[in-house]
Amino acid sequence: MLKKFTAASWLTVLAAIAGIVGVAFMLKSSNIDTAYAYKTVSKLTLMGVCGVVLCLLAVWTPTVFGNHDIISTFGAVGAIALFMAVVGTMVSDRVLMIAGLFSYNSQNMVGWSVFYATVTGAVAFVLGCLLLIVASFMKNAKTVK
Repeated sequence: MLKKFTAASWLTVLAAIAGIVGVAFMLKSSNIDTAYAYKTVSKLTLMGVCGVVLCLLAVWTPTVFGNHDIISTFGAVGAIALFMAVVGTMVSDRVLMIAGLFSYNSQNMVGWSVFYATVTGAVAFVLGCLLLIVASFMKNAKTVK
């Protein structure tokens, strides 16, 4: 299987790794303090893990079915949609905390820790989406004889 990997395959693997990092930092930002826990952390975790699984599906299916198969396309698009849904929920749950940190509550060290973990997770998810977008414009598998 590794003989058929191209640059797009490795970019998709990196996107899956970025998704794992995003899930880890999302969980860390939710578990720093109970006051800053996400209301739907289990749903966000499930969406992130499903996005990683779809990335791995988008890597595996071209090695079996060839380039530009519909399963890998749906895998990549689904992973992008799930990652961006997690980012949107993460940011929308933290808007008031971020506004407070940048205005009247700037000495809240726990809040800053939550903010940094949230930003790191969101950046990892967005990086995974960008890697998937770039990989979708390349050939996903080589023909090996």
